[in-house]
Amino acid sequence: MLRLKRILSIILVALVILVVVGCAGGYWFITRSHPQINGTLRVAGLQAQVEIVRDPMGVPHIYAENADDLFFAQGYVHAQDRLWQMEYNRRIGHGTLSDIFGATTIKNDRFLRTIGLARAARADFAALSASDRRPLEAYARGVNAFIETHRDSLPLEFTILGFQPAPWEPVDTIAWGKVMAYNLGGNYEAELFRAALFAKKMRREQINELLPPYPAAGPFIIPPEAKEYKSQIPTPALQSLLVSIGNPALDELARLDAALGLRQPGVGSNDWVVDGTKSATGKPILANDPHLGIQMPSIWYQIGLHCVPQSDACPYNVAGFSFPAAPGVIIGHNDRIAWGVTNVGPDVQDLFIEEIRGNQAKFQDQWEDLQVVEEPIKVRGVVSETLKVQITRHGPIMTPVLTGVTQPLALQWTATKERSRLFEAVLLINRARNWDEFRAALRLWDVPSQNFVYADVDGNIGYQMPGNVPIRAKGDGTVPVSGTGEYEWVGYIPFDELPFVFNPPTHFVATANNAVVPTTYKYWITSDWAAPYRAQRIVDLLQSKDKLSLDDFKAIQGDVYSIPAVQFQKYLATLTPEGALQTRALEYVKAWDGHLTTETIGGTIIEVVHQRLVRNMFTDPLGDADLLRTYVGAGDYSRRAVLALLEKPQSEWWGRAGRDALVKKSFAEAVDWLKSQFGDNPAEWRWGRVHTATFAHPLGSVQPLDRLFNAGPIAAPGGVFTVFNTSFRGASPYAVSTVASMREIIDLANLAHSLAIHTTGQSGLPLNKHYSDMVLMWRDVKYAPFYFDRAALDKVREGVLVLQPAK
Repeated sequence: MLRLKRILSIILVALVILVVVGCAGGYWFITRSHPQINGTLRVAGLQAQVEIVRDPMGVPHIYAENADDLFFAQGYVHAQDRLWQMEYNRRIGHGTLSDIFGATTIKNDRFLRTIGLARAARADFAALSASDRRPLEAYARGVNAFIETHRDSLPLEFTILGFQPAPWEPVDTIAWGKVMAYNLGGNYEAELFRAALFAKKMRREQINELLPPYPAAGPFIIPPEAKEYKSQIPTPALQSLLVSIGNPALDELARLDAALGLRQPGVGSNDWVVDGTKSATGKPILANDPHLGIQMPSIWYQIGLHCVPQSDACPYNVAGFSFPAAPGVIIGHNDRIAWGVTNVGPDVQDLFIEEIRGNQAKFQDQWEDLQVVEEPIKVRGVVSETLKVQITRHGPIMTPVLTGVTQPLALQWTATKERSRLFEAVLLINRARNWDEFRAALRLWDVPSQNFVYADVDGNIGYQMPGNVPIRAKGDGTVPVSGTGEYEWVGYIPFDELPFVFNPPTHFVATANNAVVPTTYKYWITSDWAAPYRAQRIVDLLQSKDKLSLDDFKAIQGDVYSIPAVQFQKYLATLTPEGALQTRALEYVKAWDGHLTTETIGGTIIEVVHQRLVRNMFTDPLGDADLLRTYVGAGDYSRRAVLALLEKPQSEWWGRAGRDALVKKSFAEAVDWLKSQFGDNPAEWRWGRVHTATFAHPLGSVQPLDRLFNAGPIAAPGGVFTVFNTSFRGASPYAVSTVASMREIIDLANLAHSLAIHTTGQSGLPLNKHYSDMVLMWRDVKYAPFYFDRAALDKVREGVLVLQPAK
């Protein structure tokens, strides 16, 4: 017996040793790709020494003697921390996902190749001057210097998928700009949706009730009291569809967007700025939190770019948020100015119904030859098919990748029709010193159009909308139109006539994807503005105090008060409940204070009732599950439509049962669903149990890789219409699909007091200390110092890596 015990003990010890060794080996294998952040490295391609100083959150600040080395080092640190993300993103831009993932992504590639992001990127690059190519080329050399010296320690994803990255090319950067333009652009899917409604024989007034126009009372980014925009041009009425285009599979497009992490419901943003008369500091304060699809790692990479010394040849001293694919800072501040962005969402996409005969299209009674482009698609290294994309004067024929569409539809879009100078604009903004130079930079910012708020150390604030926004000979761009010549674009709104304001008498500017100007503005921008609720809440909070502090800005960014849910609450409060459980649930509804915290009960019940009511109201009239999912998933319109129709108890949309009966039925269904999910004690129906955020990696959908690559789920506050935005698709009820992807608060009185955070962490490498160290800080609306001054940074630095030219 003693001998047996001894043998078992030896075996147990051996097993423990094997487990420890295996774990240690696995840990080493995964972490071998973690970056070196201290010491000295000799790197081929540098002209002079570069210092990379990292702060306690892993944010690098680069100090270089010349601009070439500055962008080289930016490419190097992006590759150190986010090489896999860069690889994945460029494959979206080029439509080459199937080359690594296999046939599961071939539909994605077909769509991306047809729409032509990479074709447009190549054309943009070919048009660049040598001086404008130079930053892109320097950046690419930095990425490639890292790749070439780390091929034996690449991120884990490359090992799992069994391939190595090709050298980074400048055109890859431009392709990522096209992806972001697609992510933030509109509105061909809205055109398809309206076309589907017309196919259901809906009247125009019914469509207007389903898709209510933006409120005439605003709020507007530039209200009349800040700057008057007047015109005698009437607002166009909703167009009717000329001809049926079939039955577009809108749900399939939504799944494609979701698979790519693009065009999620709630994509938008908040930004605002106050001048010194409204700030506790006596100088402007600026805030920004862009709302983008939830993902791992964060879409943003925080960075500082510093020329030492600054000169005409090397003018950069800027910090903020960059894309791991591109040189420069997209959002942030330099030593003179600060800026933030939100999405305008102008209508810059039109679908044209073409008359096709072979490889010709009819235009103004003439037959024109089409361009036919071959797009070979590889599936794991083997060419499996070659698309032949037909391109008219309006753009590519999208019909082969739009299931259910029966007419040849060409997509005309500013991002693929015209040369883009986006990244030239970014670097001009980075080195702008004042309002005039800032506006001059934005003249080149063509797509995607953004709401820019501005502040400077001299105390000025401003707003500018840039971008190519088409002027149409006829129509409003809301539905597909004939491509034979009647509905052509005749130009773009001149930059000097785009909305802007400098030092407004309101002493603040606030944007939240709401309408920029009233309909008295002389040009048509879009009919698809975001719902006004976030904008109204921000304006209300900015006007609630004479002087606003940094803490007030934090509170606004973390605000979870839901205006539409409070408006809905008053209807539910009048219900007569049936049974004890409904009675207790209704007590929570009545007691709710309007805030969607993770602990709220009443807010949970109200949100679930709303989702049930939308389905009960619109399932039969729409008569199509695909169409209903698209409508519910859009969110903005359904919420506004329901609230408007609640004021019309006799509306046909309530059906035979009538408004009160349908609301009561929806309340009962919501209570039953919550009971089935969380038990019969309403005190357990907390919003944080229903509404969760998972920061998911492209490989995290596979178990057990999700445990390594994903972060979450975590309880999430907020909702679709709160300033703290955590939108969700109605089709998969409450899992967060869009988040405030970063937050910045910039104090122009003292830049050292500025604050920032993004969603996950600086690193894209699992098990790195900065892989997910921001997740709970983001959820709890906490911030890290936004370092800019070298002396302050040196006191807290996590590491200093010196890059020296190779001998």
